[in-house]
Amino acid sequence: MLSYFDTSVLMAILLDEEKKEEAFKYWQSSIRVSSILLKIETTIGLRRTYQNNKHLLENDWLTKKNKIMNEYLNEVNFMVVDNIIDREIQHQKELAKCRSLDAIHIASAIQFRIINKDIIFYTFDKSMHALAEYYKFNTNTF
Repeated sequence: MLSYFDTSVLMAILLDEEKKEEAFKYWQSSIRVSSILLKIETTIGLRRTYQNNKHLLENDWLTKKNKIMNEYLNEVNFMVVDNIIDREIQHQKELAKCRSLDAIHIASAIQFRIINKDIIFYTFDKSMHALAEYYKFNTNTF
């Protein structure tokens, strides 16, 4: 089984959010996949958190979080954003109902589903969850 992760799940782990334990349980699933956006959005999210809370955090907070993030990301098989993803977005008109980066996540998951029909989509984002359900992905989050 493939497990597709959007950024909200990994950020819950890295930022010790309320849903951290639930996110960690999901992360323990079988083969982890995502768009390369997972890496980009997580990197930016950690940097933004540090910049906005620098006065509350230790000086080496970002270095430590980046190390942990990279350990998690090393466990993920990534789909690059390329012409295949662009064609999928052009084909899937329903993606107009979401933000651009969310559309890339869904299009990437659709491409992974071509490889392996047995895929589950993990997200804590309400609109992403609804869209994943629209595209008939198994989803346990929320």
